[in-house]
Amino acid sequence: MGRFEILSYSQINVCGIFGCIAEEAADKVLDGLSKLEYRGYDSAGVAALFSGHRGPVKTERTTGYVADLVSKANNRFAGSKIAIGHTRWATHGRVTETNAHPHSSTDGAITIVHNGIIENASDLLEDVEKLGYEAKSETDSEVIVHLLDHELKTGPHNSSILEAFDRTIKKLRGSWAIAVIMTGLDGILIARNGAPLIVGRGHNCICISSDVQPFQSLCSEVSYLSDGDVFLLTDGEIQSLLESHTPHFQPIEGEFHDAESGIYPHLMLKEIHDQPVSLSNVLGGRIAPGGSRASLDLDLSREQILKLDRINFVACGTAFHAAQLGVHYIRDHTNLTCEAFRASEFPANRVCHENTLTIGISQSGETKDTLEALQMAKKSGSHISSFCNVIGSTIARFAGNGVYLHAGPEYSVASTKVFTNMVAAVVMFALMISNKPASERRKMVQEMRKLPQKISTQLLELDEHLDGALTQLDGETKPIFIGRGVSAIMAEEGALKMMEETYIPCISFPAGELKHGPIALIEDGTPVIAIAPTDKHLSSMESSIRECKSRGATVIMISDKEGGISHLADFFIPLEEVEFDLSPFCTVVPLQLLAYKLAVKLGLNVDRPRNLAKSVTVS
Repeated sequence: MGRFEILSYSQINVCGIFGCIAEEAADKVLDGLSKLEYRGYDSAGVAALFSGHRGPVKTERTTGYVADLVSKANNRFAGSKIAIGHTRWATHGRVTETNAHPHSSTDGAITIVHNGIIENASDLLEDVEKLGYEAKSETDSEVIVHLLDHELKTGPHNSSILEAFDRTIKKLRGSWAIAVIMTGLDGILIARNGAPLIVGRGHNCICISSDVQPFQSLCSEVSYLSDGDVFLLTDGEIQSLLESHTPHFQPIEGEFHDAESGIYPHLMLKEIHDQPVSLSNVLGGRIAPGGSRASLDLDLSREQILKLDRINFVACGTAFHAAQLGVHYIRDHTNLTCEAFRASEFPANRVCHENTLTIGISQSGETKDTLEALQMAKKSGSHISSFCNVIGSTIARFAGNGVYLHAGPEYSVASTKVFTNMVAAVVMFALMISNKPASERRKMVQEMRKLPQKISTQLLELDEHLDGALTQLDGETKPIFIGRGVSAIMAEEGALKMMEETYIPCISFPAGELKHGPIALIEDGTPVIAIAPTDKHLSSMESSIRECKSRGATVIMISDKEGGISHLADFFIPLEEVEFDLSPFCTVVPLQLLAYKLAVKLGLNVDRPRNLAKSVTVS
């Protein structure tokens, strides 16, 4: 595999950067890193400079959590004036202290942190090794600090540090958010290309971060950097090689809350219970009492959308399941051609042109595959829009129009309340452009307005029913999820959620596909989780469930309280009944809780499942 051992073939690089120029800068950086923990990471580090600093930059690194880094630092960074920090998620190289950031030059005078993937790192490393440098880590990041050290020592005599940094950046190929501090420089060098990096300003401080969340209480305004930006931040100014190119600052938008689980033992359980309120937030102001349409802030009007040749959804993971539901609702409400694509497999050149609309769905608004799909769509002439939860995120800013999900911060890695709001957004989009009679749309709006209360009722009543089902889920036997229509999509979401949380290989199929192969997996005691709300597919679901039971399956059925086939269940999980194919809003709750409760039963890290992260910023 060459010099670098790439541990994640999906290249899940979700590292976090935070830096600060202020009094007690390192303390602020450590606090900022703690607010980036939700992104997922396996090691952390900090570097700092002090007034009149001489000698190597002071650094500390550790595997584990930010709390471990704080303990290891042991107040040795008190009095620091400039600091940068990093949380790493391993892609190139193992989880070791040596591979953790920051990385320093041989003499320790230059220290860097980096998010992203340097695609030509192997070639660059060969170059610096020929110049006498020795890499101590397995990462693709360390080579940057050696390149910069060489530029500073061998570049033109009258060249500035910023110019040397710019020349270094131009040698890189790939994606990066980079921050550098060095002895003798009263500032932080930064560069961005393809990985998020934000500058924040406040009273007596200037900060950098991978996300706006850590700026709360520190900064009042922010600037979202663009690809190709290279700056030197000092406490008094922001320097660029081009005088006309300076960051544009704007007030911080949105509400930010610390990652506190409150009365709940885990963030995931809190966020599941947040859903009645978060759903009310996304619906509020968009569907009115007595109304028959949703009002969404899109560039295209209803009339323009209905004249399009097609609508494309692009998304990843849980968001892709919301996109699949969006396709169902749009096809049901209009005659438009609509299709959902996994963003990493998006064939933009075949499905995008001037008379198409491509919508990216993303919790973080930073999902690299989804952003790249939107970029390809726009390049191919398509109109673009986005459904995102994070205000001011890269995807939201790139699209320039769309629907904010207003679910509030979601810190647990497995998405719960944001998924539900994504589904609400696609349903409202379908209502916005619907060709159905006004009377039918009005009834659907009325039903949607009842959903928060129905979800709240379910949350109060489900526990005893879930506990019985959990006796059949032991972490060894592989469950099979089945459903039909929209419930087939929810089967996929349920299987994904349980895999994320419990590490059990789960399988999901449309129930009608069972007899075409998957039924061979069923034997005595195989748990089959059947999603069977009372809808037009109920009689077909009954046949599929009987097929499973006749082969020894233990059926865990999720259906309406008065469901007509509940007698077939070995364990029955009751739902609130809903109309107009809106059952996903109710079926999702027991699916989320089953995954959560089984993970707790198995003693696993519910909020930070292994190998997963919240914001996937490298394709």
